[in-house]
Amino acid sequence: MITSRHNPLVKAVRALRSTKLRRSEGRFLVEGVRLLEEALAAGLNLETVLVCPELAVGTRAQALLTRLRESGVRWVPVSASVLASVAETETPQGLVAVASLPGPPSVSALLEATDLVVLGEGIQDPGNAGTLIRAAEAAGAGGVCFSAGSVYPFGSKVVRASMGSLFRLPVIALGDNGKELAASCRAAGWEVVVTTPAGGTPFWQVPMAAPTLVVLGNEGAGVSAELTALGSQRAFIPLAQPVESLNVAVAGAVILFEAVRQRAARRKAAAEL
Repeated sequence: MITSRHNPLVKAVRALRSTKLRRSEGRFLVEGVRLLEEALAAGLNLETVLVCPELAVGTRAQALLTRLRESGVRWVPVSASVLASVAETETPQGLVAVASLPGPPSVSALLEATDLVVLGEGIQDPGNAGTLIRAAEAAGAGGVCFSAGSVYPFGSKVVRASMGSLFRLPVIALGDNGKELAASCRAAGWEVVVTTPAGGTPFWQVPMAAPTLVVLGNEGAGVSAELTALGSQRAFIPLAQPVESLNVAVAGAVILFEAVRQRAARRKAAAEL
């Protein structure tokens, strides 16, 4: 059992709490029983798992350790103080894993593989980003892209908020504000639906049965003028007063499930012909 916080393995794992290092090394941390279950089921490459035996107790945790062992994943017992030094939660469940980033598809490959994609421009709150990824998977979207300047999608809080969706859904950190993606979608005949607080079309009247890119903006500033100009549709969600705005993840879910409704209606109409 490793009991020293200065152990080389422990120091290497702790260093991955840095977003800069996660980006450069293509690795990140996965913590807790539920997320590790999701990561294992999704086939994520788990390099090493640090396990504190006195914390990783209970039937579920023990079953997970058995699955990790059967899958050939290396796990190393550590003391409670060592685990606390690498964990990113206040009350760790006794397991912290190092995982390799799943290789994201190219934008062109993503657009060929699906007909519903989300673009988040300048999304700053990691909880919003993770919840948006989860909502996108729930709505059957094929991927989520985040513009440059958005929160890093494989940061600890985003990973936790996504509740495992991040391991299954293609997520791309773009090098620009999303204009190339939006322009590619327009050129391919997609609807580019830009959300706006006012001045657009009520979201249920915006056509989204065809291939669609849903563009969501920064929590405070909204979608930039540059991206708005690339949109084919502007959608807004009418709100009862005195509410002025919705959480960006909630707004994204509302728009995405309207796309789900429209597509279901289209399939039903086609089946009745």
